[in-house]
Order: sequence, then C-alpha cells, then structure tokens
Amino acid sequence: MRTDLNRRSLLSRGGSLAPLVGLGLLAGATPAAAETGAQESRLLPLLGTWAVEVTFPSVNRPPEAGLFAFVADGVLVATTTGAGHLSLGSWRLASGGFSFSFRHFMYADDDGTWTGEVRIEQTGTFTSSSWRATGTGTAFDTEGNQVAVVQSATTATRY
Repeated sequence: MRTDLNRRSLLSRGGSLAPLVGLGLLAGATPAAAETGAQESRLLPLLGTWAVEVTFPSVNRPPEAGLFAFVADGVLVATTTGAGHLSLGSWRLASGGFSFSFRHFMYADDDGTWTGEVRIEQTGTFTSSSWRATGTGTAFDTEGNQVAVVQSATTATRY
C-alpha cells in the first residue's frame, strides 16, 4: 500500500483538471447561496474537503487514505492512495443522509498501461465533523466487461 501521495505525480495527473474543478467550485457558490435556509443548513455538514480512509471488509486488502471534496452543485472530486490520481463523480442528499458515486481509471503498475476503470457507489450519513458510508467498487476492463465487485466502507473527518 502506498501511504504517501507524491505531489508531483498528483499535480501532473490532475493539473489539467484543476481549472475545471475551480470553475465547478465557483459555479457551485451561486446556487448554494440562493437555496432556502433549511436546505442550505442541511448541505453545510457535507460540503468541503474530507480526509478519508477506505477499507475493504470482504477482501484481504490494506486500507487506502484519501481526500474527497464535496461541492454545492453536486460535484465530487476524490483521490485515494489506491487510485493514485483524481477521481470524478457526483453526490446527492438522500433520505437520512447522502449518496455518491465516482469513477477512476486503473493502470498496470509495471508500465502504466490503462487496464480499465473502477466505479464506486456508496451511501452514508454525516455529522458536522465526520461521515461514514458503505457500498461497492466495481471494476471493468477496457472492453467494459465487469471483472470484480468489492464491498467498501469509507470513514471521513474534516480536512
């Protein structure tokens, strides 16, 4: 398990997406300000950046550390030590909590060849300073064939 995030690697892989994420953050500010007080206060606990730990209870795989950012307009930007690069997705409020999904590409460790993608879907509950979610990660090869489904659990604290 890789426990440190290589800053140069993250910047080189995610640098081209940074302007798009910035636009999403700016675009998200206007709708959030226009929402009713009740809806806005319901969103506030989840919005922002979170330090996460992802565990895999059904397989013998070490936990992954990561960072997730929830934006007011439903955009989710994430990275974990397992993915090693940016993941993009969306989130929404759900009865009693929230749900999110995102995707990231998979690459061969030895030569960096693209091998497919992982699609993550989780549901969770939050407080003002933490949240927990559970769900699945489904891996697909480059032809779109499902190759694995793994149960996962995520815990998070404000970053």
